[in-house]
Amino acid sequence: MNRPAHKGTSTRPTLVSYTRLEIPQLELFETAVAFDPDCDPITAHEKLREVFGQKAGHGQFLFRADSSVPGRYWVRSIAPWSSKPAGASALEPERLIIQLASGLMYHFALPVCAGHEVYEGEEKLVHPFRTAAEFEAWFSVNASSFGLKPLMMSASLRSLRFRYEGVPYRIDHAMLEGALEVADPERMKRYMQRGFGSHRRAGLGLLHLYN
Repeated sequence: MNRPAHKGTSTRPTLVSYTRLEIPQLELFETAVAFDPDCDPITAHEKLREVFGQKAGHGQFLFRADSSVPGRYWVRSIAPWSSKPAGASALEPERLIIQLASGLMYHFALPVCAGHEVYEGEEKLVHPFRTAAEFEAWFSVNASSFGLKPLMMSASLRSLRFRYEGVPYRIDHAMLEGALEVADPERMKRYMQRGFGSHRRAGLGLLHLYN
């Protein structure tokens, strides 16, 4: 039995609303790039920047390390590649079409660094959160500006450790995993292109969606 809608019921577009219109979507290209096994993320980023002409997080590309193969990185871009990075092997990029209609739900995984931001002169420094609860709260509080609604979520603390030009680096971050709902397609599209949080040049901030 169909029931009449209550007064005040939200008129937010749902997938049904798009049946006669084009469903909002994001076209991306993704591939795996293999550098030398000891290639650190900063060096990988510099080689990728030569291909795309921008730093990671400026809209052209994002990347993340493959946890199972040293020196291999997953790279996502908004356009097909013009060339491969110097000294690397890469598969032909796969074209991905991600539907972003309001109301659609996805499982997600997001390696992200966020924390308390301070400025020393013109330089911004980020002191990463120390607990999983702080990362979860950060994501929930900022969800509307990200264009999404968390449905369920958990965070696990991680540390990215590497050496660059002989100097040891450590970047504390979290892996956020769970389920979300698309709330604002245009906002979410922007963050999927530009990434989340800090240290995107070290391979963090790439949101992975799956059914």
